[in-house]
Amino acid sequence: MSSDDTATAPRLRVFAETVDDVRLCRPDVLGALRERGLQLVLADRCESHGPRAVIDAAREAGVSVALWPMLDDARGRWASSANATELARFARDRLDGLAAVGALPDELCLDLEPPLPRMRKALDTGVVLGRVSGDWARATIELASLAEHAAGLGLSTWAAVVPLVLADRLGSPSWQRMLGTPVDGLPLGRVCVMLYTSLMTGYSRGALRRRDAEFLLARAATRTKERFGARASIALGATGRGALGDEATYRDVDELRADVAIIRAAGIDDIALFELGGVLARRDWQTWLDALVETDAPCPALQPSRRARLLWWTSGAVSRAAALTRW
Repeated sequence: MSSDDTATAPRLRVFAETVDDVRLCRPDVLGALRERGLQLVLADRCESHGPRAVIDAAREAGVSVALWPMLDDARGRWASSANATELARFARDRLDGLAAVGALPDELCLDLEPPLPRMRKALDTGVVLGRVSGDWARATIELASLAEHAAGLGLSTWAAVVPLVLADRLGSPSWQRMLGTPVDGLPLGRVCVMLYTSLMTGYSRGALRRRDAEFLLARAATRTKERFGARASIALGATGRGALGDEATYRDVDELRADVAIIRAAGIDDIALFELGGVLARRDWQTWLDALVETDAPCPALQPSRRARLLWWTSGAVSRAAALTRW
């Protein structure tokens, strides 16, 4: 199956992880999404009462919804080889339940990341902490089966993925195996690489500046387009804190505008923003949604430090070494 065969129409999307159902159903919020053609990527936690109320309200308002299933934090939260069977079962049951009451979403979003506790530890130490546990082949089968099940219900499936998978070449999923996040073996309509410039500067603890993050975003966006072709998508952020709890956020909306311009200059127009809770917490929150839609923002001049250039070169060297060792 080629990349172009699975590509869906490009979208502008907003992840909603921290917003309660009551606020998500408000006419001003749904109206703002509808007016800008933004898809709501709705987090669905296994311990929640279910997403039907929000899906029904969004449908009535004319807003597209992608369901974003998650387990509880102790079980990893996001999909990986450590919990693929369990997450696939939860997502399949949820979709079947929604189908039974005529409340299916428009798409399914798989969040392919190492388990949350491992991610927190890796960010604290600054190193990748060994291969994620679980049966890689089984995880690929389970998640592919979930995507096929969704297709049988009329839903396309796309995935949010960590940027390290960009280092993998076709036929050599070294980082995917290391992280426990199968990507290449899944029938995905889009592959949305999470490239959050605010996190690049925040987690570098001052080693990278904003201009360095812009350079890395541009390089990674080009690589995303080369790697995934018509399926290429990018998630930008962050506007607010998420599951990790210590995410650095955009300082102002101009940083988001610049990031959107960089992505569009790379030829990618399927863009997601993380996340709606952080947007709604700002006084001028509709301006942040406008920044996703605007197409006339100038692309910033890329002026990275030597440190940023060395980091990009090093990441390429590490990826080549990983391919040789067949992690």
